[in-house]
Amino acid sequence: MRQRLPYFDILKGIAISTVVMGHVLTMCVREIDRAALFKFIGEIHMPLFFFISGWFTMRTDGEGHIVCPGLTRPFFQLLVPMVVMSSLWIWYFPHSGLQSPLDSTPGGLWHDEWKNGYWFTLTLLEIILIYRLIVPVLNRCRGLWASAAVCLAVWATAVTLTMVLPADFLGLTSFRLTVLFFPVFAAGALASRHKETFGRFSSKGTTVTIAMIAGALLLYFICWPWEFAPLTDGPAWQVIVLVARNVFHILLAITAIAVARNWTDTAVTRPWQYMGRKSLAIYLMHYFFLFPMGICRDTLVSLGMGFTPLFVFAAVCAACIIAVTLMVEYILSKSPFLSAVLTGNIPARRGKPSAAAV
Repeated sequence: MRQRLPYFDILKGIAISTVVMGHVLTMCVREIDRAALFKFIGEIHMPLFFFISGWFTMRTDGEGHIVCPGLTRPFFQLLVPMVVMSSLWIWYFPHSGLQSPLDSTPGGLWHDEWKNGYWFTLTLLEIILIYRLIVPVLNRCRGLWASAAVCLAVWATAVTLTMVLPADFLGLTSFRLTVLFFPVFAAGALASRHKETFGRFSSKGTTVTIAMIAGALLLYFICWPWEFAPLTDGPAWQVIVLVARNVFHILLAITAIAVARNWTDTAVTRPWQYMGRKSLAIYLMHYFFLFPMGICRDTLVSLGMGFTPLFVFAAVCAACIIAVTLMVEYILSKSPFLSAVLTGNIPARRGKPSAAAV
């Protein structure tokens, strides 16, 4: 069985914490979505999950050939909990006292690409399917650049499809989100296949410096694209922003891994590591433990929605929500059926690590 990498679990723990922090701001408090903290959070957490998922989906045999990932396990680990938990959320939401920018109705589940907030699982499943389809081609590409060219061609084809496919299909499949996160997933898979090359590249100070500076500039461009008119005017601006986000996702992964590579299992990192191992369960269940906090809005607005007070507020609330979620996850873990259906907790078979990596 493939050995777990502690720093990946830690990164997943940090990422899922920021997911909950973002939902504290956008659903519990509401109407402060324009805050810089919320914009930053919205861009940094999910790329890490997709990169790590790509890393662990990539498996090779003794001869170096890529092994096609199975689809049965991802289907039951990702799609089944998404449908079940999203359906429960549709029932619960009117009784929650929360406000949501998403369509939390049956229509939101089947016709809106955000799937009541549960889009990640469907998107990851679709990306794994695309990856499986191109594995035979990747097996013919021993070099890193040839493999990258194949992935780039697949991504460009997918981008073109988003421009011609019917809107109903795009909403049903969340295909735009699949296209958005395929490059960083592919980057994770290729980095895993070429570990030594990626390790040398990502450990260089020059590489990390460039990734940090370029990533910060791209993040600013992505969050406030209207400040860069006329670059973002005209029909091509969506593609420009999409490319910028894809490049940022990869630079973010390089920076995060460079920072976290030497993190180990210590008393300081152990809570993050534990949350990383439970990140899929937290993602699926935490919505039910959000609670209305509109009373705090005026205070936060009076503070100018400053980064520090918003960060502290969201972090404290997220910690409480995650603690309750983990308690419920522990109770559900005593029932293998409920744990699998509600949290996607399907024990990995020997030699078959979870493709979800969440």
